[in-house]
Amino acid sequence: MEANVPRVLVCEDNLLLADTLVDVLARLGCRVVVSVGTVGRAMDAVRNTACDFAVVDLDLQGRMAWPVLDSLERRGTAYIVATCLRIADIPQPYASAPMVPKPYDVKQLRRAVDAVRRRVKYEEHTP
Repeated sequence: MEANVPRVLVCEDNLLLADTLVDVLARLGCRVVVSVGTVGRAMDAVRNTACDFAVVDLDLQGRMAWPVLDSLERRGTAYIVATCLRIADIPQPYASAPMVPKPYDVKQLRRAVDAVRRRVKYEEHTP
């Protein structure tokens, strides 16, 4: 596996948006290691999947993903917040994370990915 290819956890409950997000992330030089659509599965993925950062939809099947963000934070894993909410409606400390409005805008996603990649230290990964 190439060095400097970030492993990404995708938490998105809309299958069409999740598939699109996986494709766009691949074009941005990332490797999605798992894509999940519920808070429970996201929590399992955070515990059991090695990733460099995550893209997390705040509303996963009607449940807010705050526990997922908290778990990522405890692990020291960077994340990008995807949401339809206004930044003013997102509690601290989550509002300081890179944000991407939904539906996904490729330019804004690229900026968020670039911001996270600058903060994350990558190592050679093995599958």
